[in-house]
Amino acid sequence: MGILGLGYMGLATAAAFARHGVTTVGYDVLPDRRAAVRAGMSPFHEDGLEELLQTEVRSGRLTVAETMADVAERAAVIFLCLPTPPRDDGEIDLRPIEGGAAELGRALARVDGFRVVVVKSTVVPGTTETVVGPALLGASGKTGDQIAVASNPEFLAEGRMVEDALHPDRIVVGVSHPRAAELLRSLYAVFDSPLIVVTPAGAEMTKYASNSFLALKISFANELARFAEQVGVNVDDVVRGVGSDPRIGHRFLQAGPGFGGSCFSKDVQAFARAARDRGVRLSLVEQIMTVNDAQTRHAGDLIAGQLPEGKGTVALLGLAFKEGTDDLRESRALPIVERLAGAGIEVRAHDPVSSGKFATWLQGRPVDIRDRVRICAAAEETVTGADVAALQVPWPEYLSWPSAWTRAMRHPVLVDLRRAFSEDRAAAEHLRLVRLGDGRPGVGTVPPASSGSARQGAPDAGVPRPALRAARSEGTG
Repeated sequence: MGILGLGYMGLATAAAFARHGVTTVGYDVLPDRRAAVRAGMSPFHEDGLEELLQTEVRSGRLTVAETMADVAERAAVIFLCLPTPPRDDGEIDLRPIEGGAAELGRALARVDGFRVVVVKSTVVPGTTETVVGPALLGASGKTGDQIAVASNPEFLAEGRMVEDALHPDRIVVGVSHPRAAELLRSLYAVFDSPLIVVTPAGAEMTKYASNSFLALKISFANELARFAEQVGVNVDDVVRGVGSDPRIGHRFLQAGPGFGGSCFSKDVQAFARAARDRGVRLSLVEQIMTVNDAQTRHAGDLIAGQLPEGKGTVALLGLAFKEGTDDLRESRALPIVERLAGAGIEVRAHDPVSSGKFATWLQGRPVDIRDRVRICAAAEETVTGADVAALQVPWPEYLSWPSAWTRAMRHPVLVDLRRAFSEDRAAAEHLRLVRLGDGRPGVGTVPPASSGSARQGAPDAGVPRPALRAARSEGTG
């Protein structure tokens, strides 16, 4: 089995197949990435991935090829795990995957035997058969009886990709060629997961529909959070009751500063655009990004609202879009930093794994933003002299908050955008805790909604802890 593209999704997929006993060969156009994976090192941070890589590389089940032609020669089933970045108008850019398919086709022209090329990248319905297939056949000079195409979307959540790749809750395969269907059934027989076989376009649409629905659940919870702040209740209490209905469920029903990551924003916009191109308006889907952006603005205003006269220094704790990953793509930290710094507020920022990527992003901002943001090497440095600390990612080191951090702050106020910090802990550390989504009386100072400031609050438990932990690691993209 072959993997083309060793990014987050491709690398997790390759390692999972290898762990299940499938001889796997991977390839990436980046030489440094090939070298890192060959040495058993992950090119990026993802919980548990490097340990899995080291084991599978040492076992010999996972190898890295130096050329695409080597993969074409060795693998009967080849997965395309190539990027599909968004364009400015929301449409996905198919050039990377179309170009990759054509390059693979040229390599397959010199190979005998039947091959199945599987699109694992997220693409709009119809892409596998109308774009990837023709690119492969045109470049290879072969027929559909020699090269078959299929769709097999991934359902991996960053921060827990290893678990999701090893133990998927379902496997969706879109295939129309009978021989290809049998090969894929045999390949996936090593996984103890339900296998759903549909058409290629059906599989492609399943991925978009799934991500859009999850983004919709998160967005609904975020709107509930803003309402809860205004009526004096804890949104966690509300979603605990709502999610207890088995038709709804707790997962992806936790409020926060908005979803981020590489998938949800891109997929929601592409899904809505693809439907419009066919004369269909997905009205609910089209509103998701509007709600998400409004929630992020609200989070920024909630932080700024704790500053004396709206001025001072904010310590932003957590820059990745969620815990367990160093991925900065669509992280809510980025627009929050721009909103705060753009309002003249000094921002000190820290993240245990993604500060380097944040520094690269910051270099592309206007000078007035850059000059008000400082990246700190340690969390204690970040909070020292700060007027407000804001918890954007609930990394364990932040939740273990030592008393010295409280003493180091100018004003001991913590705005918890994820509701991960307990009230008891805050009281013990002499912190005034303000939590997004809680307007209970007596918790912080809550200005009226008409003032333009966000309400404050400090919820504690709501959803049972195991469900809440799962939702925090999965529900943000």
